[in-house]
Amino acid sequence: MTDKNDERTVRCPVEGCESTPLARGINLHIMRSSGGGHGPQGEVPDSISLENLETVGEREVEMDYPDERDNEKHARLCPYCSQTFAGVQGLMIHLGQTAGRKNHPANPKDRHQPSDFPRVEVDADGNIQQVAEPEVDSTDSREKGAVPTARVFRLIADLIADGETRTAHRVRRTLLGADDSVAPSRDEPSHPELFEASLTQGRAGQTDHRVTAALEAEGIMLACRGESAFLSASEARDIATRVEQVSAAEDWGEGDTRDLIAFLRHGADVLDGDMTERGFHEEFDHWR
Repeated sequence: MTDKNDERTVRCPVEGCESTPLARGINLHIMRSSGGGHGPQGEVPDSISLENLETVGEREVEMDYPDERDNEKHARLCPYCSQTFAGVQGLMIHLGQTAGRKNHPANPKDRHQPSDFPRVEVDADGNIQQVAEPEVDSTDSREKGAVPTARVFRLIADLIADGETRTAHRVRRTLLGADDSVAPSRDEPSHPELFEASLTQGRAGQTDHRVTAALEAEGIMLACRGESAFLSASEARDIATRVEQVSAAEDWGEGDTRDLIAFLRHGADVLDGDMTERGFHEEFDHWR
């Protein structure tokens, strides 16, 4: 069956590039391009953000659908951020765009099969109403005693559908091997460039540069002097402790650094206490 859809077009986020591909094709556009800020061909550089892309219009696209599309009857849940997407294709696009960021795996296609992700029924606002029957996967070759990934994902979906968002968050952190369950190495900070930028900021005293930070449901966003990262609870504590040690040794005195250290520890406590829900947001500037 052939159908025509009007799909959103966006402006390429690379400065100087005038391309306006389909929103779902921006990843492919950047990977096929090279030079001019696009990075090496076949890669999407970390410096390019694919979030909040500027919409420039719509384009009519002719789609050739198969007569039967059982998988597309249901939305698919991303267990790493609790967002829902239209079918496996929409979910895989999302995982590709967030790979290695915001607690999403760096290699989703190598790590997961489409059948791992639960099919869910959602209302008009995207809220999960119920979880569909699991798909049969005869290729499950897990080790004896191990819980298959698809079963963990389905449990998270069931909890969200029942309104148990905090419990779902706890299960996600515990069973999906989130970074904040493992203490970072004490030999080197988890984000050395961001750590060094934080030290430069603290040593500068009066400066036009600003530190921005925000506590989200899945972690703490921290940005300083062109460096940024999405921190887990343990990573936030690690950076706070290291900055505090340097500031004490060099006698920085009172100032923004002290407030930032307190905010990072506050955010880590909130995350570890499972006191966040979907849509949670707390900014450093407002908190202090």
